[in-house]
Parts: sequence; C-alpha cells; structure tokens
Amino acid sequence: MAEKLWPLLRLTADSDDELKELYRQVYIENYVQDKDGNEIEIYDWQGNRVTFPKRQFDHAFSEATNYRTSAGVHDKPFSKRRARHILWIKEVLTASNGTIERRAQMRKDSRGKIKKRRNLIVVEERYVVVLNEEKGNPGQLVFITAFPADESYLRKIRGESALLEIRKPQS
Repeated sequence: MAEKLWPLLRLTADSDDELKELYRQVYIENYVQDKDGNEIEIYDWQGNRVTFPKRQFDHAFSEATNYRTSAGVHDKPFSKRRARHILWIKEVLTASNGTIERRAQMRKDSRGKIKKRRNLIVVEERYVVVLNEEKGNPGQLVFITAFPADESYLRKIRGESALLEIRKPQS
C-alpha cells in the first residue's frame, strides 16, 4: 500500500461511544474552539474563512451503509473510517500536499433551499472535503463533511460539478 499524504489519527477507547466522543473532542479542539473557548479561525488557500459548526460533527463523521440508495440519510451513526481522517481537513484547506480539484455545484439542502457547494477532492487519496458558501457572505464557507470516496462516487461528483481549479503540490 502506498504512503498516505498525511497520517491517519487512530484513537482507542473501551467502547464505540467513548471513541466517538474522543474524536468529537479532536474536532472541537482543532476546528471549533480552543481550550479557552475562543473560536478557531481557519482559512483556505484562497483566503476564504471556513467555519466549523460544533453540531456538524455528527453528520460529518457518520455515513450511509450504501450511499447509492440512502438519499443522503446516514444510517451508521459513527464512521471510524471518516474519523481517522479528521486532521486531513486542515491539510486539504491549506493545500499542503497532493493534487486538489476545487469544484463548484448547486445542491438542495435538507430544507429544499439551493446551496452553492464547494468540493475539494484530493486526487491521490480520493478524499473529499465538502463546504457550502454562506449565502450573502462571499468568502465565507461552512464545513459540511469530509470522507474517503470510491472512484464511482468521484465520477458522480465530477459529473455534477464544474471544475474551478486544480491545485498542484508546490515544488
């Protein structure tokens, strides 16, 4: 197996519930607020501010057993596979390594409202970070989810979106 662009985070706990809470704490401390309660400011390589809602953890690190038939409903409340990649999100946003496709698409949210979505795909890892543009606030993005994808899902994303940019590693 080839070397990963970034290391995976493999936490251990006595139960899946405890493990989920450990990863939740990593999410909060790295993306939401520091130990003093101050909001963490994160920017992508273009200078756009990316906010990470605390409540987003449950959606971002859960998954559907079969995404083809799930209609976006996650029936697996905690995905260790997604959680192990949790620290990759910052790396993708700063384009620290790898070839990253920045793509745009329009999607309906759960309330039926049209959202401008940004998909960042790390080509070498088949890893996707999903952000929504905040309506009426250009340069402000909201984290939705991040996950390792299979090739057929990447084809689906590419078919439904427009390529905005390909960011290659700095040499």
